[in-house]
Amino acid sequence: MKVKQENYSKGKHGEMLALEFLQKNNYILIEQNWQNKYGEIDLIVSKDRFLVFVEVKYKTDDRFGIAQDMITPKKLWQVKNTAQAYLLEHPKEAKRFPQYRIDAICINGKDLRHYENVA
Repeated sequence: MKVKQENYSKGKHGEMLALEFLQKNNYILIEQNWQNKYGEIDLIVSKDRFLVFVEVKYKTDDRFGIAQDMITPKKLWQVKNTAQAYLLEHPKEAKRFPQYRIDAICINGKDLRHYENVA
């Protein structure tokens, strides 16, 4: 149970770092940790005319690989399905933002990388 709580805390810390980065780069937070039966979207933000669904991966060290390794085709499929469900459930947001994309933010220690349009 302790390991699960530590992982949850690390994940929340990674999301906070990602959100701070995005806000410094003029993204506006719409929702955080939105979930449904398909999965969870870590961050939903907007910039210009885009609604952006962001998957955040955070690793404090590289003992078991790097954060980028966790962005698998299966994970991207899940995020894409969850994003499409969000758009169906939030038609006003879908209308307000005519375009959407899926981004990933991978954090390895202090190195943060933002990958746009990954799926």
